[in-house]
Amino acid sequence: MGKRDKQILLGIAAVALVLMGIFYLMQRLSDGKNAYALVSIDGEPVMELELSKESDRQIDLSDYGVQVILEIKNHQIHFLSSDCPDQICVRFGMLDHEPQSAVCMPNRVAVTINSFSSLKLDTIRVVG
Repeated sequence: MGKRDKQILLGIAAVALVLMGIFYLMQRLSDGKNAYALVSIDGEPVMELELSKESDRQIDLSDYGVQVILEIKNHQIHFLSSDCPDQICVRFGMLDHEPQSAVCMPNRVAVTINSFSSLKLDTIRVVG
């Protein structure tokens, strides 16, 4: 291995370390702070939950025509149960920070974690 090859490998390693550091810092800054769970059914938002303010509970989405139960536990959210055949959504695990999301494709239910409230975005007006 020549000197040039070593320089290239060292450069790639340095870039990889910098990127890992950036992702680590982004995750640390967003952990547990301003985590909003947006629940959508068939592409339409049906509820938004600020996870840091939510107590442990189950949310039954049958009122929206889907047999899905979400669970909030320790300021995290996940699919507790679904009537879908493959149960992939249930195995997604707990969600608590951006950009995590879980989807139940057969029921068209999505849970997406954002670091900002989408409801607040509707009230922002650009002046100028």
